[in-house]
Amino acid sequence: MKVPRVESKLRVFSFKIQFMSQVTEFKKSLKAVNSACEEVRKSVKLKEIMKKILFLGNTLNQGTDRGSAIGFKLDSLLKLTDTRASNNKMTLMHYLCKVLTDRSPGLLDFHLDLVSLEAATKVMIYAWLEKENYSTANC
Repeated sequence: MKVPRVESKLRVFSFKIQFMSQVTEFKKSLKAVNSACEEVRKSVKLKEIMKKILFLGNTLNQGTDRGSAIGFKLDSLLKLTDTRASNNKMTLMHYLCKVLTDRSPGLLDFHLDLVSLEAATKVMIYAWLEKENYSTANC
């Protein structure tokens, strides 16, 4: 007996079987990302650290066009480990940690405000969406 379009029918059937578990998993992942975003948005300590980083950057760039910035891109944070002192032993990150330890030790436990962040970093929404888009495009 020959079944017309058997391959596409099996794909649709497989999709129907897996759909609810995928939706449940996606909702769980989305909830983790939303929780992490909310924690980052509401973290007073993280906001204070970012202000100190901005101040530090403005101090270093004083006298240039960049010396009066009102913000920075998150990828600029990578420069904290790239920028070194003239003796090449201390980075800007080391200096920032030293300043925070000396002047604002209460900010050092900011990670306690971000309990959902680790779980959210493991979520790959784009990969999931691309996979699902690919799967439905082939039906």
